[in-house]
Parts: sequence; C-alpha cells; structure tokens
Amino acid sequence: MNTIIDVAKLAGVSKSTVSRVISGNGSIRPETRKKVEEAMAALHFVPNQLARGIRTGRTHTIALMVSETSNLYYNELLYHIEAIAREHDYMVMLCNSGTDSQLGEKYISWLQQRNVDGLLYCFYRDNEVTDRLYSLSSTVPIVFLDNPLGSHSNTSYVGADGLTDIAEVIRDLYINGAQRIAFIGIDDICNNTYRFMGYRAGLTACGYEYDAELVYRIPFESAIDKSHFQLGYEAAQHLMALRNSPDAIVAATDMLAIGALKYLNEAGVDVPGQVSVVGYDNIHLSSMLSPALSTIAQPVEQIANEAMSILLHKIEVDNAYNKSFLAKSTFLKRASSR
Repeated sequence: MNTIIDVAKLAGVSKSTVSRVISGNGSIRPETRKKVEEAMAALHFVPNQLARGIRTGRTHTIALMVSETSNLYYNELLYHIEAIAREHDYMVMLCNSGTDSQLGEKYISWLQQRNVDGLLYCFYRDNEVTDRLYSLSSTVPIVFLDNPLGSHSNTSYVGADGLTDIAEVIRDLYINGAQRIAFIGIDDICNNTYRFMGYRAGLTACGYEYDAELVYRIPFESAIDKSHFQLGYEAAQHLMALRNSPDAIVAATDMLAIGALKYLNEAGVDVPGQVSVVGYDNIHLSSMLSPALSTIAQPVEQIANEAMSILLHKIEVDNAYNKSFLAKSTFLKRASSR
C-alpha cells in the first residue's frame, strides 16, 4: 500500500506539501498541486480520513442512528441521505441502537471516539440517550428526525406534519361515508403520538365524538419483541371483534396497516367494501399489496435534503445554527379505501 511518502517522492515535493494539498490548508502553487494530484492518481493513493481527522478535526463521516433497521421507512431514508452525503464527499455510518438505552449510549461513545463530524438521530422517545444527545448538541452537530413534539431550545428537528396529515385523511374517510373510524398506533413513540393527535383533531373537525374503544395503541414495552406487521395484525383482530366494529382503520405506519390488512383478508372482510384501511409512510411494499394500500406519502427525499442541509451547515459553517422543519405529505388514495 502506497503512503504519503511515496506520493511525495513521485511528485518531487516534501511530505508536508502533500499533506497541505490533501487537507486544503496553506498556499499551494497550482502547478505543485497538479503534480501531487497526478502522483496520487498514479499510485492509487487514498488519504486516510481518520488520520486527517486527528489533524483537522474532520473525518467526512456522519452517522445515521435509528431505533429499528427493520422499519422499512428508514431504509428509504438512508438511501436518500447516502446519495446527498456522497455529493458532499461524506460517508454515512448506520447505527441500529434498538430500544436499549445502554446500547445507544455505547454507540454515542463509539461515534465520538471515531470523531464523526455529525449525527442524524431518528427519534423514537425520550430516554437517557436523547438526554445525552441534547447535551452534546451544543458542541456536536446533531439533527433530530421524527420528533415533531420536540421542545428543547437550540436544537434542530426535521420530519413530517403527521397531525395535519392524519386529520386530512379522517376528513376524506368521513366524506366517503365512514362512521366508525379506528386508529392503530404504538404508545410512547413520538411520531405515533403526533399522528394520534391528528386522529383526534380530525374526528372533532368532522363532528364525531372520540370513542376510546376504537383506539388500539400498543404499549411500547409490548412492541419491542414483535414486528410491526404482527402488531397491526393483532390490532385489527381486536378491533373487528368489537360488538360495533369499525368501518375504517387508520394506522400510524404502513407496517401496522399492512398487518391489519393481512388479518382482514384472512378473516374474509371486504376491503374497502366493509372496512377502509389507510397507512402512513408509503413504503415501497404498500403499492404491491392486494388491495393496494392507501397511504400518506411522506416526502422522504425532501426530509433527507432538509436534514442534511441543516447538518452540513452545522458541520461546515456554524454548529450554533438551528432550524426546524415539518414537511407536508400527500395522501395516496389506492384500492384499500373508499
């Protein structure tokens, strides 16, 4: 493997000159820079970003920390974030912190040891990890995603306006004849809570009274060891066993909605004739079902762009810069709703 010394010899310059070309620091004559770059290309020399980070304080790496890599929405988010990062010569490290706060704390320590330039944190709920990240955000560039309920000052939040999105879907179901609209979500997950607030606001706007019997919010602790597909399946099973069962089900995520749809299909329930089903996220799988799932399409690319724009500004210009952004989503009406 060729080293910086080999590049210096081939270019006929000193090792320090090569270092200045790599780091971009100091004044280098154009002809000298060209010789060094040609030598690097000829030797297939790739600068050691971690070693550069020790000298410059930058490693051109960012981390994306999520609570569940099984959540298909995060796969799509990662795709867009990586594309943007590559355009700006950054590498993305994916960290699956799970729901174990000790593992989350360990990831934070590892990332600090590796001198990552910034962090995108996909928020589930307040815990010891988020408390530490709030504290670190004054010195480490951090953008919080999926936390529309965030109330900490001097922090940046990016996500979708789930409250307004769900309220508009409730109105659409009402206009199309739904009388008993149920909600499926996971309790104590921040964006699920915000979407539940939209469910209640939508009912009120349509003149419906809130009926707790039609709400199936899975306790967070019960959701840890099961897939969201299974949780949605069990939720629909419970709701359809009610004496006065719903004629529409709105789920806080597509994965919950897909599980509900599976149960309804197996139980012989006509969708959407008897029950309309609507999800949230527009994961790729949602359009492949039979019937295709009506869903709220988050503008994932826009969310990734906003989050990366804020993070890069914090990294490269001023970490004190903060901005919060809630994106407007689009209701995609497919075959699963009237």
